[in-house]
Order: sequence, then structure tokens, then C-alpha cells
Amino acid sequence: MATILIIEDSIIQAEMLRRLLVGAGYEVLTAHDGSQGFVMARAIRPDLVISDVTMPVMDGFEFCRRVRQDDEISDLPVILLTAMGSARDVVRGLNLGADNYVTKPYDASLLLERVRETLGRPSTVAKQEKCVLQARIDGEIVEVQAGPQQVLDLMLSTYANALAQNKVLQSTQDDLAELNKALESEVERKSAALLEQQRRLSEERESQLRKEAEHLRQLHETLLESVTAIAATVEMRDPYTSGHQRRVADLAVEIGRQMGCTEDVLEGLRIAAVMHDLGKVRIPSEILSKPGRLDKEEFDLIKTHARASYDILKNIHFPWPIADIVYQHHERLDGSGYPRGLKAPEILLESMILIVADVVESMSTPRPYRRALGLEAAIREIEAGKGVKYDPSTVDACLAVCRSGLWAPAEF
Repeated sequence: MATILIIEDSIIQAEMLRRLLVGAGYEVLTAHDGSQGFVMARAIRPDLVISDVTMPVMDGFEFCRRVRQDDEISDLPVILLTAMGSARDVVRGLNLGADNYVTKPYDASLLLERVRETLGRPSTVAKQEKCVLQARIDGEIVEVQAGPQQVLDLMLSTYANALAQNKVLQSTQDDLAELNKALESEVERKSAALLEQQRRLSEERESQLRKEAEHLRQLHETLLESVTAIAATVEMRDPYTSGHQRRVADLAVEIGRQMGCTEDVLEGLRIAAVMHDLGKVRIPSEILSKPGRLDKEEFDLIKTHARASYDILKNIHFPWPIADIVYQHHERLDGSGYPRGLKAPEILLESMILIVADVVESMSTPRPYRRALGLEAAIREIEAGKGVKYDPSTVDACLAVCRSGLWAPAEF
């Protein structure tokens, strides 16, 4: 099964595209901007990337440029997906190394056809000998630097896009004509009293929508307060790690922000981090606070807390994969972690961030069986495990956060 990475800042557009691709039999991952997408592309190595162009932090053009300049993923096929459709956009996509180009609103069958054509063969854009051509656009001479196969692919893609867009436009015009006729007939038929009634109904609907929005805001705040209360309850059973989950959450969010994660991703990351040790409620408190080193049986019992956290959270419908993030927070890139021994491609980006934050905070603060090892010892640990146990991009971001003073361990 081919793996496709979607990079789209619109949650609605990303979900529509994800459902289309999953329905066609592909495994789909999503990123919210080009920066996050680039990190995931290097870590996961998907078979294809479909990227929006207009995005915050890093747009699709810059993402495409970085992919082609990175020796490890320069052959990654990239389809640019955008609402823009001018000739300048197409030329820019050519120059930066796009394999294909589909405009919004896209025709589903056309997009799936582009996906099938692009999958199964590594991109040769970076290796093609570039032809330097000139095109006149809006009275200006614009330079084009692209390989011959790339030019041909994108010309055919652009032509197909135009045909599809023409069909959509014609269908829209027909629909508008029908709606106009229906509206004229309705205006003639309706009385002034009925129109006034419609106006009142519209105002009532707007008022109801405002109330629903306020209700959702209150529910969101209640969720955050509940999560914080649950985390505090867990830590009351283990006074030696009091505040650990909150401190891990603070560090994880700073790392995610350094990596360019969106505010939506950061919020989900904070909630997962605040509850990552929730499963310890099933561990006897005398083991959690044991002053000496744990024996094998006791440590094996401690290790069950990741699965226990997952079991508690899996049936709660968060807008983020909280249960999975928490389940993976003791895994390692090389498969040496627990409880499932997952390796790099199987570990979520949020989990990779939580892993590093948890290690750094835990080593920096005291435990019942040892004194605090300090921040420098924690930094040496993640540097030594960079690329082996810990995600390199996450380690770099953590080092930047700690060295800039954006986070520091608590003093005891």
C-alpha cells in the first residue's frame, strides 16, 4: 500500500482529500504546513507528497525547493495543489521542481489519475538536465529552468486541469442559471409577509449560531480544565514527580513551536503531554515512591503505564490522536523502546517530540532513587542518541529551546 503525505493548512480541505485517497486504497498522513511536512517527509519517506501552495510558516513552493535540494529525499515525487492557476504559478512550480500541478477546485477523478501516474516511479526532476527557456507572460520575459520530461508532464497536467476546470465552470454556470430562474419565480410567488418571516428566521438562526459558538468555547475550556485536574490527581499519588507532566508539556510545546508546528497541533501536543503518565493510576503508590532502585518485576509493572494510559484515553473523542501519542511516548527510533518496540516510520511526530521532552525533564529533576542529574546530562543523553533513539530534528529543536532559555528545569 502506497503512503501519501498531504500538506494542507485547511483542516476541511485536508480531511476531504484524505478521505478521497483512503477510499482509493492509499495510506494517508497529514501535515499542517510546509515546515511540518518537510520534517515528516524526511522521517517517514512517503511514496508521494501532495502539497498545497499557499500556507503559513512554509509554502508549497519553498517545500518543493527544499526537497529537491535534500540529497536524502530529492527523488520524492511532489504534486502541487493550489487555488492559483496563473502561468506564473506554473512556471514557478517548474523552476522549483514540482512533478505535477493540479488546481482547485479539483476534479476527483483527475486528481486520482495524477496520483496513479506519479506513484511507482521516483522523481527524476532533481537529476534531469535543465533546459533554460524563455517565456513571455503578461508582456514580460520569464526564464524557465526545467528538465524536458518535467516540462512535458506539467504541460499535460496543466492542459488536463484546464479541461477539468472548464467542466466545473460550465456546470456552475448551468447551476447558477437554474438558481436564478428559481429565485425569480420565488420572488414573484412570495408575499412581503413571507419575506419578513424569512428575515426573522435568519436572525434567529444567527443568534443560535452565536450561542452554539459560545457553548463550544466553554466546552473547550472545560476540556482543558478537566485534563489539568486529571493530571494533578495522578501526580498526587507520586509527590516525587509532582509537576512532571506540566513541565514536560511546557517543554514539548516549545520544541513543537521551534519546529514550526501549528497552534492546533501544539494544543493537541500539550494535552497529550499533560496526560502522558495517566496510566500510573494503576501502579501501586509504594512502587512509584520507592526510594531504592526498582527490581525487574517492579520495573516491568511501571512499564505497563503507557498501555494503561492508552486504554483509558482511546475511547475519548479528542480532535487529536491523544491516545496514540501517549501510547508511544516511551518508544525509540531504533525500536529499543516500549511497550511495542516501534521504529521511526511508525512513531507520530507529536510522540517524537514528547519522547525527547520527557527524557530531558526526567533527567533534570530528582527521583526517589536518585538525585537530579541536571540539564547538561540530559542534553548529553539526547545528543548521544540523536538519529538512533531520538528524532534528529526534534533533538535540534530541543537544544535550541534549552540554550535560548525558553525552558529550564524546576529547582528543588
